[in-house]
Amino acid sequence: MKTGTVINIKPSEALSLMRLNMLISKEAMVVQDLTGIGRLNKGYMVELTEPYLDEVDWFIPQESIDDED
Repeated sequence: MKTGTVINIKPSEALSLMRLNMLISKEAMVVQDLTGIGRLNKGYMVELTEPYLDEVDWFIPQESIDDED
């Protein structure tokens, strides 16, 4: 997925394990692709359109990304 892609965050087991269910349905923009072959935890660094816990930058697991294409 390209940097700058606008996505919506969807539910996943990985997101629940990270205790980030409050981010479900939030809109964000991909700022870094962290899905390389050597990575154990694949996902994306995203920038939320609205802060959560006073932060806008979050790691979101790959299975929680729903692009709007």
